[in-house]
Amino acid sequence: MKFTEHLGTHLTPEWRSQYIQYEKMKEVLYSGFEKMPPKEDSPASDIQRYFNKFQDEWFQICDEELRKINTFFAEKIAEADRKFTSLKNDL
Repeated sequence: MKFTEHLGTHLTPEWRSQYIQYEKMKEVLYSGFEKMPPKEDSPASDIQRYFNKFQDEWFQICDEELRKINTFFAEKIAEADRKFTSLKNDL
């Protein structure tokens, strides 16, 4: 089973927007390699410059996804802590 299918079958529907955008990220990677300057016709410095720029863009996307997921889980942990405290106080 491919990871995309595995992820899709195990996600919580109401949390869908909080999951990693795996398909989008995969498309960005494929697109980045398709747009790469041809090795045969391009100086190494052009290829290096392209990959440096692509790397910056790629890691910005990764950072945004990580921040989104970490924020979501921090909110869920805080919510669980509040519920736990409330239940403990009810006893």
